[in-house]
Amino acid sequence: MPRRWFLSKKDVKVLKKSITQQYPSIPLEFKRVEKIVDRDVGVILVVDNIPSLYLYGDKYYPLLTLLLMKGYEWIPYVVVDMGAVKPLLRGADVMAPGIRGVYGEFSIGDPVVVVEEKYRKPFVVAKALVSASELRAMVVRKGRVLENIHRIGDRLWKFVKKL
Repeated sequence: MPRRWFLSKKDVKVLKKSITQQYPSIPLEFKRVEKIVDRDVGVILVVDNIPSLYLYGDKYYPLLTLLLMKGYEWIPYVVVDMGAVKPLLRGADVMAPGIRGVYGEFSIGDPVVVVEEKYRKPFVVAKALVSASELRAMVVRKGRVLENIHRIGDRLWKFVKKL
């Protein structure tokens, strides 16, 4: 059974400051923030009635529900070819040959959104294993470049859809 509670105004202020440092142009107002802690899923923040952020390690990663509702241009993203979509939806990590474009700047360990080539819809949130400049310069030509953290259809997606 997940535990849920609303954060105090003081806690919201501190949280907003730390999140806007990580994501300067995040499209949220932070009027009401609910924290949900579940043993199987982890920590989720529901901001302004939108399941928005997920705590992975020591960083907050955006949830796909937020990206699909508010857009993803405020966070670095990569475009992958259509051949990579099925393996990624099954939980595979993003490999260098499947990347068609890199937008925005990111370093190793930063959150990155993965978008499919045809319709430009976000379907995976990943953790960078290499930097954006290395991907653009084609320094890495094979192997894993992004670790799959959250995807459409995973346990986190199903949990958030029930909220």
